[in-house]
Amino acid sequence: MTGGIFGLLTYGLGALLMAAPVIAEASFSQLPYELLHPFQELTPWLVVLVGAGAAMGVAVARYRWRGAGLLSYFGLVSLIVGFLVYSVTVSIPQVPPGERWLSYLLLAAETGGLPLIVIFSFYSLDAATRRRWTRLAEVREWDPMLQPKLAFLVPVYNEPVELVQQTVAHLVRQDYPSDRFTVVVIDDSDDPEARRELKAFCERAGAQHVTREEREGFKAGALNHAIARLPPTYELVSVIDADYWVEPDYAKSIVGYFADPNISFVQTPQDYRNEDESFLTRQYKRAEAYFYHAIMPSRNEQNAIIFCGTMGMMRRSALEDVGGFAEDQICEDAEISVRLAAAGWDSLYVDESFGEGLMPAVFEAYKSQFHRWAFGNVKILFSRAKAILRSDMSRRQKVDFMVSNLHWFDGLFVTAIALALLYMGLGPVIGYDAVTHHQRELLLLTLVPIALFVDSIVRLHLVLRQADDVRVWDSLLVQGMWFSIKITNVAATLKYMLGFSTPFVRTPKGLGQDLSRSGALLRSIRLTTFETVMGIVLVAVAAVNATLVRPDPEAIGTAFLAGWLTLYGLFFLSAPTYAYLSYRTLEPAEFDGIPLQDAEPEDWVEFEVAPPPETVGMESTQEPGEPS
Repeated sequence: MTGGIFGLLTYGLGALLMAAPVIAEASFSQLPYELLHPFQELTPWLVVLVGAGAAMGVAVARYRWRGAGLLSYFGLVSLIVGFLVYSVTVSIPQVPPGERWLSYLLLAAETGGLPLIVIFSFYSLDAATRRRWTRLAEVREWDPMLQPKLAFLVPVYNEPVELVQQTVAHLVRQDYPSDRFTVVVIDDSDDPEARRELKAFCERAGAQHVTREEREGFKAGALNHAIARLPPTYELVSVIDADYWVEPDYAKSIVGYFADPNISFVQTPQDYRNEDESFLTRQYKRAEAYFYHAIMPSRNEQNAIIFCGTMGMMRRSALEDVGGFAEDQICEDAEISVRLAAAGWDSLYVDESFGEGLMPAVFEAYKSQFHRWAFGNVKILFSRAKAILRSDMSRRQKVDFMVSNLHWFDGLFVTAIALALLYMGLGPVIGYDAVTHHQRELLLLTLVPIALFVDSIVRLHLVLRQADDVRVWDSLLVQGMWFSIKITNVAATLKYMLGFSTPFVRTPKGLGQDLSRSGALLRSIRLTTFETVMGIVLVAVAAVNATLVRPDPEAIGTAFLAGWLTLYGLFFLSAPTYAYLSYRTLEPAEFDGIPLQDAEPEDWVEFEVAPPPETVGMESTQEPGEPS
């Protein structure tokens, strides 16, 4: 009932407001009066929208949101739908036919981008305003009667040896029966000396060091290689990135969930220990908090989470049931989640941190990481879409797995709108009177997205406040970081869609290079050349338009155009700005870890390392390229 009422009121109100046929032509003094004009008329299509709003309210009310969440969400949806309907029925028909191509370009970009706001605002409000989680997984007290054998898998590819040593040192100290777990380092590194040094360390620590003669299939190939050679008594595997320090109680806290025979994997949040290494790492950690404290809990309610590649534990039989990790994918972790759900397996998210890794400290590493994620997840979207849609997943599961990869395209819509605005802004130079032809669109294109931007900041801030003590300014900085990487995402998505391939690139971790001001500026511009040029051009064109003297009401359109060009210019300039700050604020991080040189032999855990006769020995350390 509550959802229906809120849907009826907010959806109808938003549609009425957005349908005003004269607001766009009003002068500044007339705007307050004209905003009330829509209440004088109620057309049939508005009645349909009001009814749709009520129906949607009833549907979303089942998620047990507080009233403020329902009101906020349907206010947002009503604004977006009303904006699009008004554009089609009122705004575009009044543009001269020969100039409508620009209107259609804007409408296409808006139609592609605005639904993403609807989707991700749902996740935010679900996390911030839900009264009760029905599938919340709390950390369980360890049951000594449940001791499945567990293998920690640590894939290594050219990471610093000292970094991997710290990871292994933490893993071997798991507070779990020593005969029930093992640590396997899968070393695909290129440097033979580094492999020998890591092998010697693993022997001392009681961990197992494995190399591959044929290093194929990226990280997925390394994991499959190790899993296939594990003794059959090992029921669970946990993938741990080479830079993670895992808490001793991790295994005890998680294995109990596998008492449910249909649980395929349990995922915990990724956390980080180098938050203060640079300006970028501070924003990165908050951005990750949004994913792990908003999106993952919401998707967990619908049994639709993803395996995140580290700090997750997986049932070996489930993995083998779907054929192991896909070796043709560079985001093998997210991809395996799709196949497990399609095969009918369940998953579970436990919102408690059990380990800390390292974030990219400089923009170059950050950009490389997101390029790989964008390319890999878009590949999953296209290569697994048919399997998702034809599977027996619930409707909500299908929606989650499909739409979760659509946000990689939002940079395309941002760029398209920016180019259209730039064309309008160049009107005085090229002899095109954009303000006269597109007066209504300029008003709505300014008012609606700004309202949505403010709304997104509020929702983001609500979620981040639950995870950490942040200010509104901190939430704005996180939003800026997301804008800084949009063109990188565009490049990766286009690269896949045009048929190009990309290698698996390890994200550099640890210390970056501290640069002088000029060095940081030059590197930032080199890394973000397109964004820098676009940002400068947009701001310059905005400045030119701001100086134009035009009669009212054209002055309103010109002012909005200048403001919108400036805002988009700042969106693009966020890339070089964040790049520059990442280099200029770089500080040494602490990587002391466990003082291994002080450890006594009895401190190390004893392992069962002898392999079964029918498998290749897990203690094998044959170097790639050596004769068998």
